[in-house]
Amino acid sequence: MTRFAIAAVFTLSVLPATQAYASDAGHYCAPTAEIVQMAVTARALGAEAEATQADILANDAVEERYAPAVPSLVEWVYTLPEDQLTDEVAVSFEEACGANIN
Repeated sequence: MTRFAIAAVFTLSVLPATQAYASDAGHYCAPTAEIVQMAVTARALGAEAEATQADILANDAVEERYAPAVPSLVEWVYTLPEDQLTDEVAVSFEEACGANIN
């Protein structure tokens, strides 16, 4: 179920923005998976979605070219059941990202 949800959110929100990066999935998927992990961690610690989004956007580790994906990724993470808030979310997201770009 988690992998289907990851593929769905990726296809609907992130994939359209990846056209320029299609030749190298690793350069796009790893940074967006890191964003997912930041959101999972923040949510697991009790942060609200708006604060999480603002914190991620203010994080110097997030390149400006990935900023447009942050709202969709954070929104998606906040739809996940709490029992799925593990490191596996970011790993599965990165796998789905690579499979959809290549």
